[in-house]
Amino acid sequence: MRVFLVGLILLGCALGGLGQGWAPRDPIYIHGDQGFTWENGVVKGSGTPEDPYIIEGWVIDTRSHDYGIYIDGTRAHFVIRNCQIRYPQERAGIFLSNVQNGRIEGNAIFGGKIAIHLLASQNVVITGNAIGYCDYGILVGGASQRNVIYGNAFFNCGFPAKDEGVGNSWHHEGRGNFWSDYRGLDLNKDGIGDTPYELVPDAYPLMEPPVELPPEATPMRTVDLAQVAERGIVALAPGTLVRLVAQDIGVGVDKIFYRFDGGDFAEYKEPFPLPDKAMVRMEYYAVDKLGNREPTKTLVIYLDIHPPVTRIIAGSPSYLAPDGKLWIT
Repeated sequence: MRVFLVGLILLGCALGGLGQGWAPRDPIYIHGDQGFTWENGVVKGSGTPEDPYIIEGWVIDTRSHDYGIYIDGTRAHFVIRNCQIRYPQERAGIFLSNVQNGRIEGNAIFGGKIAIHLLASQNVVITGNAIGYCDYGILVGGASQRNVIYGNAFFNCGFPAKDEGVGNSWHHEGRGNFWSDYRGLDLNKDGIGDTPYELVPDAYPLMEPPVELPPEATPMRTVDLAQVAERGIVALAPGTLVRLVAQDIGVGVDKIFYRFDGGDFAEYKEPFPLPDKAMVRMEYYAVDKLGNREPTKTLVIYLDIHPPVTRIIAGSPSYLAPDGKLWIT
């Protein structure tokens, strides 16, 4: 028996300002040192310790993509800095596999599954990054060693950090990271927590964030369909994007289909806007890789286009003058 769990994720359409000097672009994939090219987001550098490749100034929205920046099998020196990576829902915002000599600094990564993931990577420095609203903040996988992680700020992550490697350091020169879930004290007021952070060996947790998330950084708004299944009704704001996800206990999900108001079913490919109507009836289902089909589910969606109305109610005694002024005692 196949068990399908389909989720509806609502994505805020307005992304806010890009920030001075930032430019939007598609995700970056680099395979081997030969992949450090202008087309792959490198703005300068030659890959030496004195002149590393620089990936800088990009805004990457990873919705409908697996990674924001993916680098594997490199030995050249490189720096990823001053980038903003939004909503890494499938895999990770930045993923380094079998990489050496990298530096990740001054980036903002928020609203997704994993912000930064290292796998079998060495001699990578991660510092000065603002990470928020992710399931995992930084995940250091097996065979990763001699990496240094300090001066970062973690905000409201489900699991801020995990280290499965060997010989990695979560502090540098007496300075660790800021963790929003740290509950230690700073009795001597030196800005460093008196007790270590426990999830990873950060002996010098910072009491204040060294960097902040940008104003547009927000958590993903989600609706658990299991909670609305009884009534099958949900209200959304105009401009909200809808993302469908499915899980299959078995061979895995192959495709998801949906339709509005009895029209033709379409295969789900990427987040989509709702029809410009006050009410829509959405039907959806998933199919696994063996062709097993989930029973069709139905959701009625109302678009709330009316703003709230505020009134002032005065008690007695009061007097509303002809000129519109309200007098009270």
